[in-house]
Amino acid sequence: MIDNKHSTDEGRDHATDDRSPHAHRRWTGFLAHRWPTAVGIAVAALTAFDLRIDVESISFLSALVVIMPLVYVGAAVLERRRFAWVVLLVAIAALVLTQVLDLKINLVLVFLVVALAFLVVGVARGQLRRPGGLTLQTAGMLAFGATALAAFYVDPDLGGYLVAFALLGHAAWDAIHYVRNRVVPRSYAEFCAVFDLLLGAAILFVLFMR
Repeated sequence: MIDNKHSTDEGRDHATDDRSPHAHRRWTGFLAHRWPTAVGIAVAALTAFDLRIDVESISFLSALVVIMPLVYVGAAVLERRRFAWVVLLVAIAALVLTQVLDLKINLVLVFLVVALAFLVVGVARGQLRRPGGLTLQTAGMLAFGATALAAFYVDPDLGGYLVAFALLGHAAWDAIHYVRNRVVPRSYAEFCAVFDLLLGAAILFVLFMR
């Protein structure tokens, strides 16, 4: 009886040991294929950490709203999908720098001006007459940019709702582009959709709990 019990315990231990590498491989496989989702979750969690809905945070969040369509416009104008990541990193660096140095700059307007500059380049290259998506991205920039600009100037609570719904709307925009596999790489569309969805939901949660 003792030997049988010992053999059974060893068998269980061996089975547990066998499952462990498989579980590790599953996680590494998930991260290898779904790393944009993992990054989107991490960045959304960092952004939403200790989230407060006030004038300063609305200024930051509305700038984030403008960055998302700006990336699409830049990638559409240059006709290079992977350029989306470059635009994102440069814009985020500018946003973080203004926060660290406490610079009183309206980045919503700055990013809108950059989007206008991209559009001028696109018009000069005749891209509005091509079926390349610049017209659609310009319309998206106007819609999301106007919402972000309004959020910057209204009451913080109303601004919070505007930002949240803009982020949720852009998550749908990302999902459509992910499915159609156009304008930006799927990795960016996946990251942006997850980030927008989670941050938008977090803002609504904070507003409802106030």
